[in-house]
Amino acid sequence: MTDKKSSEFDKVFNVWDILVIAFGAMIGWAWVVSSGDWIDRGGVIGAMLGFVLGGVMIFFIGLTYAELTPAMPDCGGEHVFSYRAMGPTGSFVCTWAIILGYVSVVCFEACAMPTIITYLFPSFLQGYLYTVAGFDIYASWLAVAIIMAVFITYINVRGAKTAAIVQTVLTCVIGGAGILLIAGSVISGNPSNLEGQAFVGGNTASVFGNILRVAMMTPFYFIGFDVIPQAAEEINVPLKKIAKMLLLSILLAVAFYVLIIFAVGYVLSPEAIAQSESSGSGLVTADAMARAFRTDIMAKVLIVGGLCGVVTSWNSFMIGGSRAMYSMAVSYMIPPVFGKLHSKYKTPWVAIGLIGLLSCLAPLLGRKMLVWIVDAGNLACCVAYCMVAISFVILRKKAPDMPRPYKVKHYKFVGFMAIAMSGFMVVMYCIPGSAAALVPTEWAFVGGWVLLGVVFYFVCKARYGEKFGTLVEVANDELDKDYARERSAAASIAAGEAAETTAPAKVATIGQAEVTAAVSAVTAAVTTADQPTARTFSYYAPVNLTFGAGTLAQTGELAKPLGSKALVVTGHSSAKKTGVYDKVNNSLTAAGITTGLFDKASANPLTTTVEEGARIAKDGGYDMIVGLGGGSVMDCAKGIAFMAKNDGDINDYIYGCKSSDVALPLVLIPTTCGSGSEANGFAVLTNPENGDKKSLRCPAIMAKRSIVDPEAMMTMPKGQLAAVGFDAFCHCFEAYTAKNAQPFTDALALYALPLILDSLPRLVAGTGTLKDWEHMSEAATIGGLVIGTAGITLTHAMEHPVSGLKNVTHGKGLAALAPTVVDATWQGDRFKFGRLARLMGGYTAEDCAGKIRGFERKIGLDVTLGDLGISESDIPWLTQNAMKVSPANIANTRTEIGAEDIAELYRKAL
Repeated sequence: MTDKKSSEFDKVFNVWDILVIAFGAMIGWAWVVSSGDWIDRGGVIGAMLGFVLGGVMIFFIGLTYAELTPAMPDCGGEHVFSYRAMGPTGSFVCTWAIILGYVSVVCFEACAMPTIITYLFPSFLQGYLYTVAGFDIYASWLAVAIIMAVFITYINVRGAKTAAIVQTVLTCVIGGAGILLIAGSVISGNPSNLEGQAFVGGNTASVFGNILRVAMMTPFYFIGFDVIPQAAEEINVPLKKIAKMLLLSILLAVAFYVLIIFAVGYVLSPEAIAQSESSGSGLVTADAMARAFRTDIMAKVLIVGGLCGVVTSWNSFMIGGSRAMYSMAVSYMIPPVFGKLHSKYKTPWVAIGLIGLLSCLAPLLGRKMLVWIVDAGNLACCVAYCMVAISFVILRKKAPDMPRPYKVKHYKFVGFMAIAMSGFMVVMYCIPGSAAALVPTEWAFVGGWVLLGVVFYFVCKARYGEKFGTLVEVANDELDKDYARERSAAASIAAGEAAETTAPAKVATIGQAEVTAAVSAVTAAVTTADQPTARTFSYYAPVNLTFGAGTLAQTGELAKPLGSKALVVTGHSSAKKTGVYDKVNNSLTAAGITTGLFDKASANPLTTTVEEGARIAKDGGYDMIVGLGGGSVMDCAKGIAFMAKNDGDINDYIYGCKSSDVALPLVLIPTTCGSGSEANGFAVLTNPENGDKKSLRCPAIMAKRSIVDPEAMMTMPKGQLAAVGFDAFCHCFEAYTAKNAQPFTDALALYALPLILDSLPRLVAGTGTLKDWEHMSEAATIGGLVIGTAGITLTHAMEHPVSGLKNVTHGKGLAALAPTVVDATWQGDRFKFGRLARLMGGYTAEDCAGKIRGFERKIGLDVTLGDLGISESDIPWLTQNAMKVSPANIANTRTEIGAEDIAELYRKAL
């Protein structure tokens, strides 16, 4: 599943930051210690050509990264590219491989730091401890390595910008040292020094072979440009420029290495290089610096530059490795704890901490062991490069219309070259006897890492189920214009929201004044958000509604014009226990109305119960029906009023086989603030024979009088209150996002939703006041009004089969389904879902489902379908029934939904 969210990272990297992070990662320390070895292998010109050839190979790979990174600027880089192209398994392999490469470099640099200090100060080594693979480990050596590891870890936890500032300073020092060497060699060098060391080899074949040997080593030195896509989510730069900086970093690194090799060979003769390697410090580049400036002090200056290179590589790969781990964690491919961001610094501190811990432990193994680990990591990086190159080609075929701010020309040729070259490097690591072949110890590290990955893969897949391998993409202003417009509209919309939460009067009749005011507010907000208003619509809601505390006592006087004999329909006991029934019955009797009682209405009222009540109404000569109770009771009363004036099977009327526009007059008195049935002309009834739960719809069952008294609801149990309140929330929510929505229903829904969000949690917590009950009651009635015109959508369409099958509480079923449904449908109208998200404290449409879950937790309705007794085996029937019973509601949903989609949503909600 692919979804979108707002980024949790701070965008702190500018153009210079990303350039120095990538360039600093690539130039490191090797240019100080290995230039002599490169020249020995290929000669000065040969080594330069080897680096150019290696740079060309990497540049083709870099071109694939340059296209993919701006197209998918999410944290994790390779993780996202390979996921979109190859799915979760391919993504796991690719990202797991690149993490080995990053972590191996971080651990190696922890050993390189004290080693460089040893070059500077030979007496630095003190306190011999033990020997590993021929390498002596001293206490002073370990202390420096561990202290520096802690420091680098701290810098990275403190924030990406802090790490970038450190990177900038140190990269400038490295660049300055390199430029000094190059300039000094041009002044002090001599072309004669190139004689005898321009190339190595007795014939053309051997010369070319030695150039290739150098080229095969270079991928390790160019690893680092790929840190840019790892941190793409934190880059505050136009997307196309990210691609250009990535490619520029590769070109600069190639130029740097080539010029350093030239400088060393131009200023040192073959004899001087040999002497430096055999009897000197072994730091040929440092000796070249001393020779160029004719002072040993400059050798120290260059070594300090190399020391800075250790830190820049260390820092860059810490950034890259932690972001790669974060991306796997948020996809549940490794434990999600590694996806935690620091609350203040917005860095993946757990992932950084683990890599930091490994860099503290690595020096205990000694430098030789770390060289083996790095070689294994080099192979892993090449594997990841090859998979990214393959992903580049796949996505050109699979997603040709994907926005690509930087689009590579001749993609087939570029893709072929990138795959061939990265694949060739992988093969060379595997062929025994090749210049890059791994030794058995290095293969042991590779095997151990693969085994650990297999364990994570299967354990996490078993533990996290469908969450394993999910990808939540980050919405980007530049790629998603709707998202950008929504963000720009958010501030202006928010300004109007305060007015919409103005409290209503204690006793009121909902009329034209309130509707007009609310319409004005919503029209302004919608226009600001660039959301088109409906051009043609109709609004008809002929309900005579009286609202206010104490209005229950007016029942008799309000009902008197409708008839003289009333059948009071209620539930088994609740209205009687609370005394509400007695108040209503006494008021009716006092007004001269004869009453009878039908108290068999139940939750999810049955068609058979309706038919029984209708027979009693007919036989008793009743001329009006009074529905007293929650939504189920009122729906039952509506059905009885309808069938008391009509013949035949009620199911024929429900499914449209028959029609009628007559019913007994209805007085509806809600005792729960949820269904809003008192304000619309339909009744939801369940057929016990087949479990169908569907609405009887007829204008005749619109109440002639509705009496909404908040005081009649104040005895509800907290669990029931939460369930019915969430039903009211869904009515307003769904009506607002429905295809049939129009300005009047939008206005009323937006008027009611803040009342529910504000008052319901307090009422459930037991801290609400009469004002909260008034707000909640009014909002529930408005919910009934708006669904009478705009209708309901997928959440209700999927819930009706659930409560029809298992007789669960309707509000609980809605709570189990709503977040999952919104997750799948917000793309249908991001402006409206974004506005609803902001009402709940979010920001954009992507936040909406999460905010609904948070609201459910506040009112104690954090439930799943599994909690309600639904199992996997029920899904086929539920899906079939939803498609059969609620096609209109499904069609009223703004996102196109089919049977397979509904089945999958039921599955996700279990």
